[in-house]
Amino acid sequence: MSLTEKKCFEIAITLVKQHNKEDLLAELQSVLKELFPEHLLHLYIVINGLFIDPELNSKLSSELEKNKEHLYKCVVSREIIYSDQKKLWSYPVMSQGKITNLIFLQGDIPARQLSLLEYLMALFSNQHVLLDNNNHDALTGLLNRHSFEHRMTTLTDAQQRRGSEAEPDYCFAVLDIDFFKRVNDDFGHLYGDEVLILFANVMETTFRHDDMLFRYGGEEFAVLLRNVDLETAVIVLDRFRQNIEQYDFPQIGTVTVSIGATDINTAASRIEIISKADQALYYSKENGRNQVNSFEHLIATNKITDNTPDADDIELF
Repeated sequence: MSLTEKKCFEIAITLVKQHNKEDLLAELQSVLKELFPEHLLHLYIVINGLFIDPELNSKLSSELEKNKEHLYKCVVSREIIYSDQKKLWSYPVMSQGKITNLIFLQGDIPARQLSLLEYLMALFSNQHVLLDNNNHDALTGLLNRHSFEHRMTTLTDAQQRRGSEAEPDYCFAVLDIDFFKRVNDDFGHLYGDEVLILFANVMETTFRHDDMLFRYGGEEFAVLLRNVDLETAVIVLDRFRQNIEQYDFPQIGTVTVSIGATDINTAASRIEIISKADQALYYSKENGRNQVNSFEHLIATNKITDNTPDADDIELF
């Protein structure tokens, strides 16, 4: 199929209608498959210099092992790389100054198609930057509250459509830095901001690349853990708690975190899920801090009563 100006315009309209980066990237991938049906196309997740194919859940597939030099060159240069001799084309997708994905095409791309393809990628880049800025917290680089509310609503709607017998694939946790006000009062907001940035960095290195990490506001954070049961989620969250406790924050020293977690079940609304995690967080903070508790375990052991609201019109946190 020829990548004509008309086709580019139609694609551009489709791209700008996307309201989050995941949908935007998926739409671009669909477009590229349509435009280059004979080409080898891969969308890689880039983590610490490794290329992970989400579909294969593995590192570089064997057929692309020979092209890794080309891929690394793209990552290092942080720009589109095209090898006319080897017929390889790659594009780095940036988020908050980091390369998060790499789009790879293998096959002949005529000069005219190549020029229009680069124009298409410029359109994608502009929309991606716009969404990236809208969806991320400016200080920590984590997803922000707006993105949190959108994704939670989308997730719970999808969970409910799956039916009551579907197994939960997600767990949710709220995290609160203990005595954070003292940090600001004793050391100043500049050091407080540094604690928030470093705290977010530890989150990114502790949790998996496909978990969703949010700064909800102030010293409050949230995590959506994908494809994990509650027991495993609590283990992962406690590992994060220990990582924070052992981290040496400059000037501040030791900082701890309290965490509340819950399963995401198919019948729950966004507010119900948040409320359950928030009740577990409150228990953690009222019973010594620096600990992880799940709502389900606290209910089962009669340590709390269920105060989850039915209405979806209240403000939590």
